Amino acid sequence: MTTVAATTAVESAGRRTQMNLWRLEWLRLTRTPRAIALAVVYVLIGLVEPVITKYENQLIGSHVGNGIRIYLPPPTPADGVNGYISEATLIGLVLVVALAAGALGFDSPKGMAIFLRTRSTSIWSLIAPRYTVTAGAAAVAYLLGSLATWYETNLLLGPLPIGGMLAGMLCGTVYLAFAIATTALAASLVRSTVAITGTALVILLALPVLGMVHPIDLYMPSALVNAPVQLVDGTWSLTHFVPVLGVTVAASVGALALAVARLRAREI
Repeated sequence: MTTVAATTAVESAGRRTQMNLWRLEWLRLTRTPRAIALAVVYVLIGLVEPVITKYENQLIGSHVGNGIRIYLPPPTPADGVNGYISEATLIGLVLVVALAAGALGFDSPKGMAIFLRTRSTSIWSLIAPRYTVTAGAAAVAYLLGSLATWYETNLLLGPLPIGGMLAGMLCGTVYLAFAIATTALAASLVRSTVAITGTALVILLALPVLGMVHPIDLYMPSALVNAPVQLVDGTWSLTHFVPVLGVTVAASVGALALAVARLRAREI
């Protein structure tokens, strides 16, 4: 009876710890400006880029002197989406990776690592809430920015295809989930937040370079970055991206599994 009671008590404590870790991660995002700041950045990009695209001719013409005039073709609705994707990839992705690095770099400092590891049932119980909550926050921010782009583009440049926009949002969120999984893998390689962010970005930036090899370019997760533009301008349909979506999901799972294995074996 004593053994059974002790086992039950340990299991109960483990469940409470797991619940506390999920709640802790939720509070870390909602009671600090991290999630709000991320959403604001994406929404601002979504609202501003179609406006810049709309008046690009006037903006460029006003900054060229000596009688030189530059004329660009009239912008299309797809150009408005392209502006959003370009800036979201440049600015938003860096913020997402930095946010994920702060959450997943729980092995630094050493005191925090000891505290968390001794109170969790497994490494996965530490990674799961941090990965899931961060990926959820990134997805919401990206979708809000996409909706802002959709509204502004329809208003200024013309209507966008509903199916293409929804499919593009799917591709974008899957890529961000992969980027955060890559950050988890980076956290198993280095410790500090800055080092994790830098390592993850190097990996993510290296993928488009590998994608220049034609036989594998359609299967690289980086192919999803520009997918929203190609889906709204009619270049491709969603079926074209099904293989790379599958590869990206599998790569995300693999990165998380490798991160768990490496962090489990890491000495504090």
